[in-house]
Amino acid sequence: MEYIVLIFILLPLLAALLYSGMFFLSFFDDISIYLFNKPLYIHLYFKPKKLSPEKEYVLRQKFQFYHGLSDKEKRYFHHRVVSFIEKYQFISRQDFVVTKEMELIIAATYVMLTFGMRRYLVDSFDKIILYPEEYLSTHSQEYYKGEFNPRMKAVVFSWKDFLKGHEISNDNLNLGIHEFSHVVHHHSMKNNDASALTFKKYYTQLYKEVNFPPNKQLLIASDYFRIYAYTNEFEFVSVIIEHYFETPNEFKSNFPKLYTNVSRMLNHKH
Repeated sequence: MEYIVLIFILLPLLAALLYSGMFFLSFFDDISIYLFNKPLYIHLYFKPKKLSPEKEYVLRQKFQFYHGLSDKEKRYFHHRVVSFIEKYQFISRQDFVVTKEMELIIAATYVMLTFGMRRYLVDSFDKIILYPEEYLSTHSQEYYKGEFNPRMKAVVFSWKDFLKGHEISNDNLNLGIHEFSHVVHHHSMKNNDASALTFKKYYTQLYKEVNFPPNKQLLIASDYFRIYAYTNEFEFVSVIIEHYFETPNEFKSNFPKLYTNVSRMLNHKH
């Protein structure tokens, strides 16, 4: 009987301590974002998941970003890639066969983009739909290479164009980064987790600076960002993130302040 009474006393106390701990963690997270421009922590995995040697070999062969990681960061990268593949459904269209290597390359592209974010598995989408090449949209009756459809919670790719964007790594055209940037942008504008707050903070600064007419004219005149970037604020963010990953040295040299804001927005190191 004494043990039962003790349990009933301790359980509410433990719950209160847990709640208090979460409150203070959130509080210090906000302070860290305000003072140091990043969340309190990014990677914390009690049982990290591992990729097979064969899949790790693919990363070494096909991802320059992966080479720049420390051994500890590579373990984090493995965990995130496995977790991504487990969470999201891959759906093929037009009898297209989706291989494990395709899933790996898509997952690694997303993980690369979100590697500086604590909450990387978001609920803005739950499926990835793959066509062999450009596909006809039933909504617009136009041919697309890719899209993010938040209403359907789907990211859609033409594999031909995804692969081209991945293999040509310096032309600032990367379909995977582009569409996944839309996902990150959408999530961050609608949520208040630590990484979303960081993204919003620097996105707001970045967009104010870019929208200042003299700055915008300077960007357009430079011809560095393709004209599609100026379609709207969402496309601008996705295009500059493509440039951030594909030609970082040129980006940093031409527009150092903008480059720094993108780096901070993603909580990335380059």
